[in-house]
Amino acid sequence: MLNLLLTLVASTLPLALFTGSIVLAVRHGPFRNRWWRGETLLGFTLVVGGLCFLAGFIGPMVFAPDANQGPLLGIFITGPAGLVLGLLWGALRAVSRRRGERDAQSLGGSIPGR
Repeated sequence: MLNLLLTLVASTLPLALFTGSIVLAVRHGPFRNRWWRGETLLGFTLVVGGLCFLAGFIGPMVFAPDANQGPLLGIFITGPAGLVLGLLWGALRAVSRRRGERDAQSLGGSIPGR
């Protein structure tokens, strides 16, 4: 019984983690939708890191199917580089948004979108 339970958890855990990361990326990333609450660093990091990982993981399998180490590009190079790039991009957007809100408040104007 315990073995069956462990097998069930081990088989559903990757799907649950994948689904959770997609939900976080859509909810907090640079996408505007009906669930949009605002952009966060976590969202940008997940979106850009996930896209870079997929490009590095799937790209070599499409363009060089005979290469047996192709997916390692996504795991060790483009995935981590995408996470760093997404973090930097999100931080720059947050700083520029705060600057824009501060300028709008100092001029006495309203903040668009609020």
